[in-house]
Amino acid sequence: MKWFKLNKEKKQFPHMIAIYLSNEYDKILIAPFFIDESWVHYEQEEIEILKFDVNDEILGESIKRNLNKFEQKNADFTSRNKKDWPAFKASNLKTVKEFESKFLRISISGLNEANLILAFDAETKSKDEIDFRTTISAYADNSALGYRLRKLFKAQLERKIE
Repeated sequence: MKWFKLNKEKKQFPHMIAIYLSNEYDKILIAPFFIDESWVHYEQEEIEILKFDVNDEILGESIKRNLNKFEQKNADFTSRNKKDWPAFKASNLKTVKEFESKFLRISISGLNEANLILAFDAETKSKDEIDFRTTISAYADNSALGYRLRKLFKAQLERKIE
């Protein structure tokens, strides 16, 4: 007697996006991700660009929309280099080094296959390698998502962890 049922459905993955923020360049870049069969995540070519001062409602709506663009797709990385990085290209900056110094990155991902809870992770580049994380329901109001992202960005800017 079988007491379990084999699940033949396609494997579901937690959704993921990267958000790059620059007050100086007045931009927020939102990059949805693909995942390949070996579980490598990589940015999709289509990056959404918002003005930095966009309201929290629109920012939250964009977060949800781009998380829903997540999908499984294989890619050939053999001929790619850092200048092919979709977010860098969308920034219109001249060098990757300038992009990495002018934009701060916050990644957002589901904590499980159902994507019920979202984790916002912000690198602080502190010498002790301490980063920030906050979690929120994926069903939170759009304005709550946008507000949470801005609060994390502010903490990331102030990164006084030494």
